[in-house]
Amino acid sequence: MTEQRPSPLAWPAIGVALAAFAVLTVDAWRGELGFVGLFWLALACAAFWFGRRGLSSAARRPVDTAAKALFTVVGMIALLRHPVQVSDNVELPIYDAIIQYLPYVDTRTFLLFGFLAMLIKAVGVVSSAYGWHLLLVGQRVRYPFWSAIFTAFLIGRFIGTFLPSTIGLDGYTLYEAGRYSNEWSRAVTAKALEKLIGVAGLFLGMVLTLPFGYQVIVDVTSHVGRPGAAPLFAAIIALVGGGISVGVTLILVWPGLLTWALERFGRLLPGGLRGKLDGLTQAVGAYHGQIGLLFAVLFAKFVTHFTTAVVYFFTAIAIGVVGAHFWSIVFGSTIQILGTVVAPTIAGEGAREAFQALLLSKQLGGVPQAVLSAALGFIAAEAATLWGGLFMLVRKPGWRPEFSVVDGQQVDYAWIDDREPVGFDAAKIAAASAGR
Repeated sequence: MTEQRPSPLAWPAIGVALAAFAVLTVDAWRGELGFVGLFWLALACAAFWFGRRGLSSAARRPVDTAAKALFTVVGMIALLRHPVQVSDNVELPIYDAIIQYLPYVDTRTFLLFGFLAMLIKAVGVVSSAYGWHLLLVGQRVRYPFWSAIFTAFLIGRFIGTFLPSTIGLDGYTLYEAGRYSNEWSRAVTAKALEKLIGVAGLFLGMVLTLPFGYQVIVDVTSHVGRPGAAPLFAAIIALVGGGISVGVTLILVWPGLLTWALERFGRLLPGGLRGKLDGLTQAVGAYHGQIGLLFAVLFAKFVTHFTTAVVYFFTAIAIGVVGAHFWSIVFGSTIQILGTVVAPTIAGEGAREAFQALLLSKQLGGVPQAVLSAALGFIAAEAATLWGGLFMLVRKPGWRPEFSVVDGQQVDYAWIDDREPVGFDAAKIAAASAGR
């Protein structure tokens, strides 16, 4: 495949995006964002999208990383300097409101429930790692769970703290599965299916908690002056979330449904999307006859997302929110988690706090408490997984899992070059996967 030639308009368009974003940054610092700010944001996004398309493939990655880092920083500025009303006729930037609230937080309560939040998150991480373990077992690739699978998950989460989206976690767990088995095709198949099931697990949690957290929708629609729209929004969430959950479940049970749909409607899809769906069809087909295993993975991913949402209930209590309603906070947090996943920020920073403030400020007693609870949730989650940094230090080039069994046979690791440092590179993974 030939390399795309850069467009002469690419960098000028990037420059326009930077200029528009600079104006947006000034407005964010002043706490004056409004409809004019939306115009500058739309202009910056449009110019960046146009410019990025004209860049070479090699130039896109650093530009994307820089853009996400910039978006994260400015997003945090916009959030923390946004004015909120703390009493009659008194407005303060959110960061000042948080500082004023902190003396009311009881230290003992904070430490106890912060620790419980960390433990709940650890349960979710173990559950997610076990789901990945099951998918590899379904491909007849088996590693020791605690010393290889789980520690790889911790390392991936540690790396992902500093990277956008889930690239660190997904990339590293895929890297180790392929490196120590030399079965890249199977590892890529398992990872593709893990992503699909993970999305279903998140939406399943959202739908199951919707009836108990309906008040969140009422609060949000009332805040924007449309209280009568609450049933409509709830119906949309139920339809979309339930549709995705049911659709994924049907694909897992009858993978031929996806093949049938592609045969009849595939020509209407863009080529790139059709290629991804073809790959997904092959991935599901590779688990033919293992429905019990796939449902166990779905349950594990549901537990992962549900416990992540529960973390924010415990962080709310930790900061002294009186009368915190469990189901409302859990339901609102599932929507926040979805927003964090799709937001173009590093580790979801800024987006997490903004969504929590938008959805749960009334439930948590105010915007400062919502922002503080969300930030503490991130800290609790990272505290539960920072051990990954220590495990990464012991992954020397000569490190091997205690065992790596493929098709019932222990592998000999003959393909591994001990001179190559342990780590992962997206381009290397793509090349190895393509060469399967």
